[in-house]
Amino acid sequence: MGLNIYQHFLLFLSMNLESYLQKLGLNKNESRVYLALIKSGLTSVGPLIRHTKLHRMLVYQALERLVNLHLASMVYIKKKKHFQASNPDILFDHIREEEAVAHSVVPELIKLQRQAGEQKLEVKILYGHSGFTANLETLVKSAAKYDKKLRILGGAQADYFYEAIGEWYPRYLDLLKKYKVAKWQISPDVTSQAFKEKFARESHTVLKTLAVGLSSPTLTRITPEMVSIEIYTEEIVVIQIYNKVVAQGYCESFELLWKQATIYHV
Repeated sequence: MGLNIYQHFLLFLSMNLESYLQKLGLNKNESRVYLALIKSGLTSVGPLIRHTKLHRMLVYQALERLVNLHLASMVYIKKKKHFQASNPDILFDHIREEEAVAHSVVPELIKLQRQAGEQKLEVKILYGHSGFTANLETLVKSAAKYDKKLRILGGAQADYFYEAIGEWYPRYLDLLKKYKVAKWQISPDVTSQAFKEKFARESHTVLKTLAVGLSSPTLTRITPEMVSIEIYTEEIVVIQIYNKVVAQGYCESFELLWKQATIYHV
């Protein structure tokens, strides 16, 4: 005989309940045995095996886990094991416990993810005027996210920088003003004349000079998350380093030199 409409409905309902129970953490066998317990009330294992059509060992395994999860209980009646389902409300307790664990674990996972991000190292190489100006814009926006200071260090002659930036110079000043970023620069005293004439007269700038050192013909710009090194050749080359640990090391070195350098007054 085939199933009537009501029996088809009960079968459909059971299949859906099984899938929902699996979403709540039970496996397929545990879901099937739990539903059988709900329908059967206090019962021995035999009826559960017939109802679920599962092997005896699989039924016992499912019952063991259901008991451990407090979703079922076991009693002896005439020295024979009997099982019954616990109040289904206990599923809410499991959900609340999982939420409590998640609230404890997720912040720690976020910390680990951030630490991993800080260790990530990305290096880019930019060329020519377009790469040079794109780098400056990136640096200004980067500094704006942190302490709003763009630290500049190096021995390249000031003329190299102003020739490289060319007509983009007013745009650079506008960006600094828009993002309220100040520039702190350390240069060798012998190559700083143009910096003294232009840089030091810009708003929100501090220029310091060193009598010796900084012989490399480069300029290094530093923010708390990135470092860029400008190499002035026929075609300017910019090396961008994205790494907070590396950037922090450059910031610390800059601060040491900053204490030794002499401030230039306009």
